[in-house]
Amino acid sequence: MKLIITPSATVSGLITAPCEVLFEIISNPERHPDIAGSGEVMEVRMLTKGPMRVGSGFQSRQCLRWYQYPTRSYVQVYEPPYRFIWLSGPGFRKPPFGQLWGFELSPVDSRLTLVSHLMSVPLYKVPNLPILNKLVELGARHEVRNMIPTLHKLAAAAHATVLGDIQVLLEWCEHNSPCGRKQFALRTMPAK
Repeated sequence: MKLIITPSATVSGLITAPCEVLFEIISNPERHPDIAGSGEVMEVRMLTKGPMRVGSGFQSRQCLRWYQYPTRSYVQVYEPPYRFIWLSGPGFRKPPFGQLWGFELSPVDSRLTLVSHLMSVPLYKVPNLPILNKLVELGARHEVRNMIPTLHKLAAAAHATVLGDIQVLLEWCEHNSPCGRKQFALRTMPAK
């Protein structure tokens, strides 16, 4: 049994677009207002010049109902055309804490990609106690409700569709993690 848990979630779905096309969209933060399922990302501007890489920074203007606030993000993983992960935190400075957000793309064939949208709150580790587990699960489920529409908006931005059901896992799930093996059935599901 784990003594500590981390609030995190992964939503995965098959999108009828090439991996490279989807990566071009997700790795351009200025396009995130178009694909953010929460609708909170209003605009994004780059903080660093030059090509996208680990360490590149961008700032977002977010709006949650009536409250507007800035976030600052820094790219943690940049592996074209498969993985794009960033750390996002509140405020105008480099975040001392925040959430990891990202995408992992796994091509099924030249026209079909398994897209996993990932979220984790890496610095908020929580003791594995029943009452705290419930709060962590509620927070993760809230994020999932925003992440599922992101896959549909990403598909629309690529002039594609999501095939079948979207899979939800309340844990961070990269290809090399234990929960990555749970995605095998979805990854190998035949296209309709």
